[in-house]
Amino acid sequence: MFLLICVICGWLFAAQTSSVVGTVIVNTPATLTIKTDQNVSVRVESTDKTIYLRVPAGAQSLEQAAPIALADIAPGDRVLARGTHASNGFAAVRIVVLSKTDIATKRERDLEQWRTRGIAGVVKQLNPATGEMNIELRGATAASAIIVNASAAEFRRYTPTSISFEDAKQSSFAEVGVGDQLRALGDKSADGKSFKAEAVVSGSFKTIGATLNAIDLEKGEISATTLDQKKPIQISMLKDTSVRRIPAALVPALAQKVRANSQSEVQQMIESLPVVPLANLKTGDVVSITGIRAKEDTRLTAIKLVAGVDAVLRAMTPQPGRPQTVRLSAGLPNAFDFSVIP
Repeated sequence: MFLLICVICGWLFAAQTSSVVGTVIVNTPATLTIKTDQNVSVRVESTDKTIYLRVPAGAQSLEQAAPIALADIAPGDRVLARGTHASNGFAAVRIVVLSKTDIATKRERDLEQWRTRGIAGVVKQLNPATGEMNIELRGATAASAIIVNASAAEFRRYTPTSISFEDAKQSSFAEVGVGDQLRALGDKSADGKSFKAEAVVSGSFKTIGATLNAIDLEKGEISATTLDQKKPIQISMLKDTSVRRIPAALVPALAQKVRANSQSEVQQMIESLPVVPLANLKTGDVVSITGIRAKEDTRLTAIKLVAGVDAVLRAMTPQPGRPQTVRLSAGLPNAFDFSVIP
């Protein structure tokens, strides 16, 4: 998403005109309609003097740009238009394009890098003086710790309204907090005890248990009451929020894994379940919600929502005279505290 800006940043600083960046929605003769990164639709008008250039994925300058025609630009392409704002839109003198195919290729290449050279975990301690962070790793194996040196890393942070990596904003070490989930790209030391980070993406998330009171399918909002403090909370759904329901057949096995506090296995079991529509939920459902923290404790933006949690909790209820061996966090066992950053 940010590649076009990086490719032609020198040109932009030198220019006297303004610019607009976004993704093409519609391409009609002499006009592009784009949606900016601020989710605003803009009409980009062109003339017979407008210059169109396509840059390949990974290009570091315009030297590799190739001339194209307006008709070569397709919905889904990323564009940076240089020109002037007008009453009916934006008058472009030059449009630089990164095709959606190149975007997909670069995204897959980047994801492979994060898969093979990345680590993920929860921030346990920060040392701003040295740029180091103590991270509790999460994954398929048991949790372990590692020291991440991020003194020379590029930082990005998830926004309050999106969990998409492309939407993550530029950030800094100072914005990372204890308890944040984090993913770093880089290399481990030979002994595996430290990690030199090239890039870091972080976010502030939390998991709560709640009972659903009302569901607004049109607005994608849920009114609920928290399990632990019995306080009202408003849940906002994103377009890519995953909703799942635990079937009765899975409850015994899931309860066993929760008792063992096997967080990664619990998450894998639940994420193997099919995603269901929001309409599948009903008032009275007891759910686990992992979401983006808001400034107010009365709101949460859901990333993952799992219904049918009450059946698991009932299966874990100890027999009379036996103590509860599973510590509850936010009304739920700790094993439900899912990772968000992939």
